[in-house]
Amino acid sequence: MVPSTDGYDVDAVVVGAGIAGLVAARQLTAQGLSTMVLEREGHVGGRIQTVRRPGVYLEHGGIFHTLGYRAMRQLLAEVGLADEVVATEGGFNAAVRDGAGWQHVDYGSLTGPLRFGALGWKDRLSILRAAVPALLARPADLGDLTTLLRLDTRSAADGLTKRAASYFTAGPHEFLWGTATERLSFAMLALQLHVFRGELREVRGGIGRLTDALAADLNIRTATSVERIESVGDGVLVHQQGRLGPLRARAVVLAVPADVAASLWPGAPAAVRRHLTSMDYSRIDYVYLRTNQPLRIRAGGKVIGIEVITEPEVGGSTLGGIYFADGWADDGGLLLVTASPGAGAEHLGDTELADRLQADVEKLHPDLVGQVTDRIVMRHHRYTPTFSPGSVRRLAAAREQLPSGRIDLAGDHMTAPWVEGAVRSGQLAATRVHISLRNR
Repeated sequence: MVPSTDGYDVDAVVVGAGIAGLVAARQLTAQGLSTMVLEREGHVGGRIQTVRRPGVYLEHGGIFHTLGYRAMRQLLAEVGLADEVVATEGGFNAAVRDGAGWQHVDYGSLTGPLRFGALGWKDRLSILRAAVPALLARPADLGDLTTLLRLDTRSAADGLTKRAASYFTAGPHEFLWGTATERLSFAMLALQLHVFRGELREVRGGIGRLTDALAADLNIRTATSVERIESVGDGVLVHQQGRLGPLRARAVVLAVPADVAASLWPGAPAAVRRHLTSMDYSRIDYVYLRTNQPLRIRAGGKVIGIEVITEPEVGGSTLGGIYFADGWADDGGLLLVTASPGAGAEHLGDTELADRLQADVEKLHPDLVGQVTDRIVMRHHRYTPTFSPGSVRRLAAAREQLPSGRIDLAGDHMTAPWVEGAVRSGQLAATRVHISLRNR
């Protein structure tokens, strides 16, 4: 039995209306707790949102999932979107630039590296040696890196040849997460091998349909900034910018990026603070190009879903990769074109970045010259958490200190840097809070 809210404004406050915060708030509400969500931006969803324009929709992140995303699939079913899930045409099929040509690889296939023409036999052998302990690990939860805590002992690039790290594992890491393989924990590479299986799926009409559905029945205040939180007595004070007097709650879930959580919670336990202040984030800069005609590329009888330009191939250009997003446009084509992590895109203005990326794309695909009809630049200065070697151990230590407190944490930095991780983090935080309040 959860205590009443006598003397408090609400049982729980969730700071942040990204998918982790929405999931936490939804679960707390379902458990009978009065819950309020405070969001700094004027919209819900955080980085997981869909921008709609005439004839097209544009995604910001958290777009895809696979059959292994159990929490994500259950959530889609609960909000009535299970039948709106479709497999992407290109799946994990990629073309990786190698010199003047392209080599093709299916990142969703265990035998992909054996057929990848950019690698020699020593490169392939190094990948297989790294893959064996990863595949034998059998994680219980694809949304939680701590299930592979024992593998958080080295870099994901350790044991790989330079070419294997630069052309094979770097493909998804640089394209999807905006970071290099050597900066990642082996635990993340191991979990990723289990994540990249089966069909690559998305929600028809955009992932924003999910966050909108989650938010529909929640008590949410947007455009509301939280300055700090403070533990007092048996509750928490939430100090909001521009408001007289704090909001009083029995518990708070900070569903915000790690550095933001650290600034809002200066009194966090030592292990929690170490995790929050040591977590780095990647950034990503990209442009959507709308074209008169779709660009369709096939290799080995399969449609190519992405083209990747790894760091050794960037040279003097800016392009890091292309995702073929034609299905998001009513007609014509749509390309999601990312800048290479090392190209210095953050120092370029929007017009110059769009000019450079368009020029790079047209150089690789001359058929697109004169085809571009619109350009939309997107920038994420804090994209995904970079789980470096040792970070999963710090995360596990931080989570050990959370259940007994009145303040909890959610977000992909608390689990894994993909949408299943964000969903699971919200569920885990809500469970800890509910147990804590029930036991008081």
